[in-house]
Amino acid sequence: MTNIFLLGMPGSGKSTMGKFICSKLSLLYIDLDIEIENYSNRTISEIFEQDGEDYFRKLESKLLLDIINKKKKFVLATGGGTPCFNDNMDLILNNGISIFLDTSLDVIIERVSRNTKRPMFKNKNVKEIINDLYNKRKIYYRKSNFIVTDNNRKEVLSIINSYSNS
Repeated sequence: MTNIFLLGMPGSGKSTMGKFICSKLSLLYIDLDIEIENYSNRTISEIFEQDGEDYFRKLESKLLLDIINKKKKFVLATGGGTPCFNDNMDLILNNGISIFLDTSLDVIIERVSRNTKRPMFKNKNVKEIINDLYNKRKIYYRKSNFIVTDNNRKEVLSIINSYSNS
């Protein structure tokens, strides 16, 4: 079994899928956003507000590298922007398998609209931001080893099982 990286837009289901995979395969589950919050003793929103996105992205890259260097056989739910900054996508591709959860933008918009903890969407036009982010980020997401639509759990498990048996 290798490291598994889940990629996708905010609200695409990375955390939910990661927990599901770990419940079926007894792997270590890691949520990069939670790791960042624990490391900094602040919420993602507080980091963005106090230090800005550049600082956040550097911290995100540092912790991604730390996890890769210190942990083995894990499922990592990345942040939505993780693969799009610094050399994070290359790091991901060189240290396990990556699965892009290509969730419908309508579903993402609905999920993100319900969540008040996401700093990028506070008091803004969620649909416009999601469409813009997706158009900017899809080039990175599509570099993933696998693309899964509609959060198909059977397909994800099949990918992981076939990869670990090869």
